[in-house]
This record gives sequence, structure tokens and C-alpha cells, in this order.
Amino acid sequence: MRGKKILFLCDAHLGSGTNEELKGRVLSDFIDRMPQRGVSTLYILGDLFDFWFEYESVILSRYFHFLTALSGAVKSGIEVHLIVGNHDYWAGDFLRNTIGMKIHYAPIEIELDGRRIFICHGDGLNEYDRGYLVLKAIIRNRAILWFVRWVHPDLLLRIAKRFSRFSRQSTSVAGKLREDEGIQQYARRKLEEGFDIVIAGHSHMPHDETISIDGKARRYFNVGDMQEQFSYLEYVDGKFQLKYLKAGQEG
Repeated sequence: MRGKKILFLCDAHLGSGTNEELKGRVLSDFIDRMPQRGVSTLYILGDLFDFWFEYESVILSRYFHFLTALSGAVKSGIEVHLIVGNHDYWAGDFLRNTIGMKIHYAPIEIELDGRRIFICHGDGLNEYDRGYLVLKAIIRNRAILWFVRWVHPDLLLRIAKRFSRFSRQSTSVAGKLREDEGIQQYARRKLEEGFDIVIAGHSHMPHDETISIDGKARRYFNVGDMQEQFSYLEYVDGKFQLKYLKAGQEG
């Protein structure tokens, strides 16, 4: 993998209404430039969309330009992986077969230069957040999926947007910090299991931490987000680095 550039990003929440024009432009331009930058693989750690659902014959038009950029990246030879989050769990055949992405519905493990790396979105790790854990079980229920397919796309998007807005407004700063701490604790447990590096998202809080386990330095990264932080993680020549985008320019 040496000499090859691998990127990790997450939590753009396209369609949420937050910095919509800016993040759509920045993210599309960023992906358009990936072939020229020598990127070989892109890992998207969930919540790329604020809401995603696939009908048999309908494509959500609001994501057209971004999906075109993603498709172009795949056609250029870049391998694009999506580890689904809580907002885009219903990713399916369109993203897989038409866009060309590799879809993962659970955390994945990869190896880079002999190091074991655990990659996840990071949702549902707080065992005390019973409300969210119940919701997670509901949205992944096959009966719910069947029912939702019969809802008109425009109505479904309005419902999803209101629910997402309510969820953000009802989450306190303290709640967000607890969520971030829960991901850090989970990452430490995975490092104690023998992983060299854990990469996560979901909390929208970038982290680059070195943790000593049995005298060996291991790493935890939180990629942050592509909604307000415009942060991403880059791997090249055996090294990881958190970087930032501003107004379409690489940081």
C-alpha cells in the first residue's frame, strides 16, 4: 500500500439543510479531484446522506450531482466503500450496482502495511441510550422497510427531514459529549483486542489520539465530519494525518 493514497471521510449529511450549498460544492469538487491526487481508495464512514432510501424505480434527485461525482471516481479506478451509518442504513442496489460502491452494513477490518485497522461509523455504542437503540432496531426491521416502500418519495423525505431536525435539536451538548466519549471507550476496547488502529465517525468531533496498550502505541482517529468541520483522514506512505477542507481548497 505504500505510495498509494487512501482517504476516509464521513458525516456529510447531504440534504440536511446545514451548509447545504457549501458542502455539496466542496465535497463534489473534492471527489472530482481524487483521480488527479492519486487516490486509490475512499472509505466513507456513514451518514453520507442525511436520509437515503432506495425505491425500485425512483432516484432521489437532490443527490444527482454528488452521485455523478462518485460514479466518476469509481469509473476512474478508485475503490469506494460505504460503511453505513444511522442515516443511510438503507443503502442498497442503486449505490452498489449503478454507482459502483462497495456497501458494508457492519464495521470492517482491513490491513495496511501489516497493521490491523478497525473501521466503523460509531452509532449505537452508548448502552444507556435506550431510545436510540430501540430506534436503530426499528429502522432495520424488514417489515418497516416493506411499509416505507409504499410511501410517496416526497412525503417520505419531508418526514425524514423533520425527524432528523427534531433529533438534532433534542440532543444536548452534554449528550453529544457522552456520545463522543462512548466512541472513544469503544475504540479503546477494540485496541485492547489487538487492533493497531481504530477509525470512526458519528460524533462529528475529530480526534487523533495515541493510546498505549501493553507498552505499544496504538491510534484512535475520529474523522469528524464533512458538514461543518470539513475534516477527513489521509493515509499515504505509511502515515495517517487528519486534514481539513476550506472553501473547496485542501487543508
